[in-house]
Amino acid sequence: MKKIVTIVALMLAVAVGTMAQEAKHPRFNPEEFKAKWEAFICQKAELTKEESEKILPIFEEMKAKQRELKQQEFKTKKNFNACSDEKKCQEVLLKIIDIHEDFAEIEETYYKKMCKAVSAQKAYRVMLADDAFHREMLQRASNHGHKKHERPQRPK
Repeated sequence: MKKIVTIVALMLAVAVGTMAQEAKHPRFNPEEFKAKWEAFICQKAELTKEESEKILPIFEEMKAKQRELKQQEFKTKKNFNACSDEKKCQEVLLKIIDIHEDFAEIEETYYKKMCKAVSAQKAYRVMLADDAFHREMLQRASNHGHKKHERPQRPK
């Protein structure tokens, strides 16, 4: 009987601990992420509603195509670990170079489309804002809610 009570108490403790972990780190919500991304981009790039309606779908389409290429690159690099001879390794490296060239071509094509939709200045601001958004998200993720250690200020 004591064993059963101990096992039940242990299972209960694990369940409570698991629920507490989920409360601290909620699951990723793509819709929420996209809404935050759009709001951040619009604010930082100073986009009007009309400009955002024109440029954001183009930018999202570009990013989706680039994600596909990044997945191809990841799979290709994963295969690189299995390369046993020089010829196969050269083939893998050439494929990675091709993927990088495709990535740059997609970027060029879509930036030209964005410049037709809005000014080049706004397209550039969107690009910078996207970079800033992802840097901020990575910073938050790496901090896990902890405050940064700030350097003490020197007395004046």
